[in-house]
Amino acid sequence: LLFEHGAGKVIVGESSWQALATRKALKQADVLTTLKDTGADIAFFDEEKYVKVNVGGKYLKQVSLAERATGADKIVYSCCMKTHFRADFSLSLKLAFGFTKKSERMRFHLSHLKEKLVDLNLVVHPNLVVMDGRKCFITGGPFSGEVRTPNLILASGDRVAMDVESIKVIQSFEGSKLKGNPWTYAQIRHATAFGLGVRSEDEYTVLTE
Repeated sequence: LLFEHGAGKVIVGESSWQALATRKALKQADVLTTLKDTGADIAFFDEEKYVKVNVGGKYLKQVSLAERATGADKIVYSCCMKTHFRADFSLSLKLAFGFTKKSERMRFHLSHLKEKLVDLNLVVHPNLVVMDGRKCFITGGPFSGEVRTPNLILASGDRVAMDVESIKVIQSFEGSKLKGNPWTYAQIRHATAFGLGVRSEDEYTVLTE
């Protein structure tokens, strides 16, 4: 689709969980086979160069990011819809964590994880977010949890709107760990305070097919 809409070059970049090499993870998930003959390049971030970036966030001041991600003309996120046992949820605001150097990820978890994840969004700005909601976790996460099948694909240029609507989808299933108003969660509150997206549901419209 990106090539059809004028992209001259497409790089699929990925970085797996800390203990697993990205190349091995993509091979196990058969992603490499899927990407074969698509014309896209593949970037295994943990095999490539990282650059130190000044974040200037409230809780995150500096971080090392994959150079190929920071140097891209356009960034398209491909997210999974799921809860997260430490961060409440893992959606578009959290995806930039995958650009960080693995050796620096543990310190994110020492304090203010949710806020640091949002701080990271001050230096990573996706042009389009695509959320895979064909399946989702409603408990647990990020590795395992109760699975439901919303059978949805969401797309937006706004990370806050995307995450609020994804939270609503997860909350629509009985037994979901996410309760209450989506705007009260730390990631959303911190993101709106920084002006990283919409500030209320009055500022966007949900279109359906």
